[in-house]
Amino acid sequence: MSTLTISTLKKQTIDFSVPNPSKTENLSLPLYQGAGYRDDFDTWSLLQGGGFMDFNLSLTEAMPVAFTMNICAALVQGKANCPITITVNGNNFVNSYSEHNANFHNVEWTIPANLLKQGDNEIKVTLDTSATTQLFIKAVTVDQAILSNQTIDFSIPNPSRTAQFSLPLYQGAGYRADYRTWSLLVNDGFMRFQLDLSQPIDTILTFDICSALVGGNANSPSTVTVNGKAFWSLNPKSGNFSPFSKTIPADLLSVGANTIQITLDNDATGQLFINKASVYGG
Repeated sequence: MSTLTISTLKKQTIDFSVPNPSKTENLSLPLYQGAGYRDDFDTWSLLQGGGFMDFNLSLTEAMPVAFTMNICAALVQGKANCPITITVNGNNFVNSYSEHNANFHNVEWTIPANLLKQGDNEIKVTLDTSATTQLFIKAVTVDQAILSNQTIDFSIPNPSRTAQFSLPLYQGAGYRADYRTWSLLVNDGFMRFQLDLSQPIDTILTFDICSALVGGNANSPSTVTVNGKAFWSLNPKSGNFSPFSKTIPADLLSVGANTIQITLDNDATGQLFINKASVYGG
């Protein structure tokens, strides 16, 4: 009888405080250009605009990965201008991240599973051509991602995804400029979220919501499903935003991409305003 196993990625770090850094079990630096070791600062650096470090990450299967760089900005006349762009398998991941801290510190991004694949993955860190100062890199670490507290702000027309939480699809929903918030606009209108997990864990789901009042009455019942299964019925009775939270048990979730959908019920007579959506798994 076969046994189901869940692939894992051990935490591992390449030390760039030495001239000849060693690869780890899954992470290596097979290619770099316009980058190298600076013995005056005992660290590697992206030396010029367009310089890059092209990492290879080997995975047994696609999974969310925490990608952490220990970095600091090189200052010229007290100023830093060293934006970096990160691509994953040729796809844009981080666009022109601007670092201004001249002290070494960790900066972490979580690469979602849908940007990665089984086998070799390219993670390319490039100093933008507009840069006028260098970026020092002391270490690079990869680890299986945990689910930190992540929030999507729906008080703006074009909300940004977080490391593991995104809104790839919506219908009958959108931004209302008059109220400066997103809304489920029509019956059966929905917002379909994607949550990327490296392993199923209990996850706190929070919506900051209120009902649009019609004739002074609130009636915007809505249903939340998790991976197609009914999970939560919401029906706020106030026209003021309040947080509503419920824990999704691990057994409703799976490794990789999970779908969380909130839908305005057929019997609703008013819209549901959504100002924030958050997830937290500890």
